[in-house]
Amino acid sequence: MSLTMILILVAAVIIVLLVACAIGLWRRVWQREREAMERQHQTQKDLLDQMEIVCRSLQQDQMNVTEGALRLASLLDKLTARPPQPLDLAAIHQLAEDASGLAIGGARQALPDAERRKQDRARQQLEMGQTEAVVAAAGRLLQALPAWRLHLQLAS
Repeated sequence: MSLTMILILVAAVIIVLLVACAIGLWRRVWQREREAMERQHQTQKDLLDQMEIVCRSLQQDQMNVTEGALRLASLLDKLTARPPQPLDLAAIHQLAEDASGLAIGGARQALPDAERRKQDRARQQLEMGQTEAVVAAAGRLLQALPAWRLHLQLAS
């Protein structure tokens, strides 16, 4: 066997190893992309499920309207999947924006009593004018969720 033949054989072996390595790396990348898409799809599904719970709670008067609007606005902001049909949710976003300056959770508990009462009055004032519109928007959102879920499944 001549030196040229040996070099050609070594080069062929190296090329085969490089191709095998490239195929292995490509498969890993493809797998990771698929897993990332599955995680994103599950996240979107979870967000829709959480929205359904909040909408039902608002409709059944089990949740404060301001809290519901803040939660729904936050969930809607996290969604990358848009509804298949236009959906009027302006009332939810408006109340969430109007209430954005109010303390919530631990920050609310840390407020002095007088400040907490002042914020409670402000919240009640906001809710007085917007409750009906927010609950109606939550109802529209609740009705749109099945089509939204279907749209999400078809897109994945």
